[in-house]
Amino acid sequence: MRRLLSLLFVLVCMMTLFGCGKEPGEGLVNEKGQVYFNAIVLEANEGSVKVKCTEAFASGISVDEEVSVSTNVVASKGAPEMTVGDKIRVVFNGEIMESYPLKLGTVFAIYLLDENGEVIPND
Repeated sequence: MRRLLSLLFVLVCMMTLFGCGKEPGEGLVNEKGQVYFNAIVLEANEGSVKVKCTEAFASGISVDEEVSVSTNVVASKGAPEMTVGDKIRVVFNGEIMESYPLKLGTVFAIYLLDENGEVIPND
C-alpha cells in the first residue's frame, strides 16, 4: 500500500511539473508573435480604420466585434488604401485593449483580400 501511495505521489508531482507545458494564450500566436483576423472596413479615417471582424482565426476577437485598427503598421510597404466595404486581413501582436471599439497593440500589417478571401500582397 505504501509503495502504491509513493508511486501515485510521484505521478502527481510529474503531472504538476510537466502537464502544463503551454503558457496561457500560447497556440493563438504564431512563431513570430503574430495573430490575425479578417474583417470588413466600416469607416476609413486618417491614421485608422474601424472594422468588423468576419473571421477570427483564434485571434481573441469575436466575429462581428468592431475594432479600431491603426494604419500606422510595422510592415515596410505600409497599409494599403482602404475604403468602406473593403475586406482586409489584420496581422497584429495579439494585444487587445478593452474599449469600444476594441483597439489593438502593434499592428504588423494590413492586407486587402480578394473575392475568395485570399491575401492580395501589398506591392
